[in-house]
Amino acid sequence: MKIVRSVLNIPGAELESGNPLPRFRDRAQEKPLIDAGLLESEKKGFAYQTGFRELPYTVQDTFHRDLKPRQLKTVVMENDFLRATFLADYGGRLWSLYDKRAERELLFTNPVLRLGNLAIRNAWFSGGIEWNLGQFGHTCLTCEPMFFARCTGKDGEPFLRMYEYERQKCFFLQIDFHLPEDSDRLFAHVKILNTQPHAVPLYWWTNIAVREEKNVRVFSQSDGVVCIKPETMSSQNSAHGFAHDTMPYLKSLNGLDASYPQNLSYSNEYFFQNRHALSDAWETAVYDDGTAFWERSTAALCYRKMFCWGMQRGGCHWKDFLSLDGEGNYLEVQAGLSPSQVHGEDIEPNGCVRFTQVFGGMAVDKSEAFSGWEASKQYVHSRIDQRLSEEELLRADGLYEALEDTVPDEILYCGSGWGALEAARDPQMIPKGLLFPEETLGEKQAPWLALLRTGRMPEPEKERLPASWMTDPRWMALLAKSLQNEENRSAQALLHLGLMLYESGKWQDGINAMKQSIAVRPTAVCCRNLAQALLQDDHLEEACSCMEQALALGGAEQSEVMAQDAIDLFTKAGRYQQAWDCYRALPESLKAVERVRLNTVRAAFELEKWEFLEEQFAFPFAVMREGETMLLDTWFMVQAVRMARQRGTTDWKSLLEEARTTLSPPYNLDFRMTT
Repeated sequence: MKIVRSVLNIPGAELESGNPLPRFRDRAQEKPLIDAGLLESEKKGFAYQTGFRELPYTVQDTFHRDLKPRQLKTVVMENDFLRATFLADYGGRLWSLYDKRAERELLFTNPVLRLGNLAIRNAWFSGGIEWNLGQFGHTCLTCEPMFFARCTGKDGEPFLRMYEYERQKCFFLQIDFHLPEDSDRLFAHVKILNTQPHAVPLYWWTNIAVREEKNVRVFSQSDGVVCIKPETMSSQNSAHGFAHDTMPYLKSLNGLDASYPQNLSYSNEYFFQNRHALSDAWETAVYDDGTAFWERSTAALCYRKMFCWGMQRGGCHWKDFLSLDGEGNYLEVQAGLSPSQVHGEDIEPNGCVRFTQVFGGMAVDKSEAFSGWEASKQYVHSRIDQRLSEEELLRADGLYEALEDTVPDEILYCGSGWGALEAARDPQMIPKGLLFPEETLGEKQAPWLALLRTGRMPEPEKERLPASWMTDPRWMALLAKSLQNEENRSAQALLHLGLMLYESGKWQDGINAMKQSIAVRPTAVCCRNLAQALLQDDHLEEACSCMEQALALGGAEQSEVMAQDAIDLFTKAGRYQQAWDCYRALPESLKAVERVRLNTVRAAFELEKWEFLEEQFAFPFAVMREGETMLLDTWFMVQAVRMARQRGTTDWKSLLEEARTTLSPPYNLDFRMTT
């Protein structure tokens, strides 16, 4: 077995520097979800900690639709049976798992790396296996570099370690990949360590993209599922309703068999309730050519999910949008720690969660696998048992747990410098088997390292935006101690304290600290942050005044985000002319920014700027958010206005429903996930 550095040559989108400004978490820590018929056993933890949260990470939203030749850093792990390829700079995504004996790819491997606005921080791409840790909505590490290291087991066999420090929840993530010389399956031993002295909400889902082909069928061991009622999925902000149902004939499919994902016309998902599993859990996607992908895990990771985009127009558009036309057909089989992705529970203080998951391919008898649900499920389970029994899985789990503290022989690729910063603050916090070289420290860590070593937060050069943000309460305590010295009460230090207090839920204390920062020295970034906080309080007029001050201090010149935030805020306040004037006053380079243009659409409609709107309707936006229908809604509104004028009336709103039901919108605008 060998482990080597390599590269992947692929047409791809370039992810540029991104958004340097913070987005505050939702005040409500739970999304407005509906219990539409869950069992009592499924209600515990429902909607827990599902509200939007991104900091201390920032938005990754600077990318476009055009594809260029890319050379991506990879790690390849290979024996005579399998070849596994990992993307070093993109969350450690297992991009390909190739079966060398069968000469076939076991996963859906996208022919391009095309980014879309589908994750917590915006940028996301389809294909392979992603390791989602932290917060509801994929992971903040989706497009971040990860550490990869070569290790040696007690028997002399090499294995691959991927790891990183996750800053939002203050977790260490470690995944040890084992591919024994005689093995036709890949083992992933996962360890998640909570470094904080208090309980922290834990989210984990392994998302596995596999090919969506005709008659593909999905199995797990449970008949009971939690699913989303399709009539509650009308928009991005709707309160989705979750209900219990029984496989395979879900009520929402009117008698069709849900184990065949192509029977789902709408984008949807269902979660197998495998809590009864005592020692392991599994899921498989079976194809009508007699092949299958399977995965199995120890009992901690007991829940499973099927996700598909559905067969209607909007879902098919999403598959094409994330790939090439006609080449993006995939579905996902997933594995998680909770009954669904909107259920949650805590990891205990200084606690650890670990499990082992296994991935492979197999042949199946089509007549057995495509029979009745129960008989086929039992048959598929028996085939997985033949590939890897429960006893073999538990034995491997024990062996791999004993190797968790193995010190790496060689670091193949480095991740971020945040682990090294934590090592400088508290060397005892770093797990034994993880190395965070000091040379990984860089510009983003510099102000925090200075605070640690000098007791003072340094002031940046004039008009220079902060290099990074921090929300860890241990760093907030260091900053608060520094500010006890009057000489240290700089605008920059108070700016950071305000953000840390606000994000920790001390809303008014955070606002007060931001105001103190502005009193010391007004900065565009602090005025903008204060405006965003006041917006959450619905203090629109005061928020607009702060945003005006941010623009007057040169905010739009410092970051395009200031411009898009200003236009969005003025629009929400009903100041449509001010929003339009703000857009018109921008230099051409900022007018071309996608989110700036999208945020101007509502004001343009209210002011009847039809030519501008037609330009936006025709443009292939890359940053359209999953579930976002704003541009499509505006198109229908414009059509209703035209219909009203043709009929000699000004009451276009009464014609909006007619427009929606009788007109077919342009394909490039239609991202509807349900009818």
